Amino acid sequence: MFSSCGDDRSGEYYDLTKENQWIYSAMQEHYLWADRMPSLERSQFFATTSKFFSSLLYKDDKVSFFEEAVAVGDYGLTFALMRDPLSIRPGKVYALVLDVAKGSPAWECGLKRGVWISAVNGMALSTSSNNTLTTGQGMEVVTEYIDYSDEDTCYMWEMGDTISVLPATDYQEHSIPLDSIYNLRDRKVGYVVFNNMDGDIFAEQAQRIMLDFANAQTSDIIFDLRYCKGGTLTNALSLASTIVPTSAYNTPFCKLIGAGEASDTVYNYSEQTTNLSDKNFYIILGKGTHGVAELLTSSVTTTLGTSKVITIGTATAGGGMMTKPVASPFGFTINPAVSVMQNAEGKELPSAGIVPACAVNELTNPLRIHELGSEQERILFNVFHLIVNGMLPE
Repeated sequence: MFSSCGDDRSGEYYDLTKENQWIYSAMQEHYLWADRMPSLERSQFFATTSKFFSSLLYKDDKVSFFEEAVAVGDYGLTFALMRDPLSIRPGKVYALVLDVAKGSPAWECGLKRGVWISAVNGMALSTSSNNTLTTGQGMEVVTEYIDYSDEDTCYMWEMGDTISVLPATDYQEHSIPLDSIYNLRDRKVGYVVFNNMDGDIFAEQAQRIMLDFANAQTSDIIFDLRYCKGGTLTNALSLASTIVPTSAYNTPFCKLIGAGEASDTVYNYSEQTTNLSDKNFYIILGKGTHGVAELLTSSVTTTLGTSKVITIGTATAGGGMMTKPVASPFGFTINPAVSVMQNAEGKELPSAGIVPACAVNELTNPLRIHELGSEQERILFNVFHLIVNGMLPE
């Protein structure tokens, strides 16, 4: 108890630390590893709310996160920082844009997948430039592109544009930015990109696209989950239920293993208006594949078998846990891990991520980064070759 000149000041202490006191209490109630939270000194409750929340997390926790009262927002860029792939300037760092969220500040200013950024706000990039390119009060980026020089008979860097990006914002991301049907010889192939599996709009769009694939009599369907940030279990379950056989209805899709109030719960596949279980499925994965997107991949592969579901790409984010939003009376929200995910077979998802059956890394040859959906895009090209020829190209 704090006191000064005989006065009881404990009330002042609790008033100054009430936000973190609430966090500690909520984590004790909801957190999967509440029993492993550290014992804290009274002085540690004076930390900022986000820092205090982080101090409570178990060392193996890769999924819990904190949301500020006012969303910070971002520019909408997914990118990879790398050294000069041409080795012309070996020490120079570039950001290769891999995805641009529709409606984001980066999308509004015209940045596209495949663009190389060489400088931001007049400063050269470094391997620690992640935050600068993710969020802020706006930025000016210098772009370059790689072109083949007939005269020099080699690839060369060419200057692009200087582009002004508006301040980062909490934009509404498009859950399904792209879907298409391709004709490959005597086969029709459906392709859909899922950036997240959130909300009623996703459910409606996904249902419509699956019906379109059925009506078009597609033989093969490709789910591109390489940048899927996760979503709701309900939406993942509904989508998975459209692609498993009717005989799998009312059998487990997953089980969530919780602690405390989060009791163990089994979720079963359920009947859907559209059923595509007669198709062959290809799921594109990457380190941007999170949460229920990993769960869907693991469960439908288990249910349908590896001859019907082929995964391709690179290892997923990993973690294998579900989080739960818990809103505070102070405006911010904590999202602690509350349960471990098990697939349809009752096996936990690998904490290091799902390793695809067919390993294809789009960054192996960064000179060939095409728009998603392009038949020349590296991973989609490999999937098409696999569908037509039964094997990856050499």
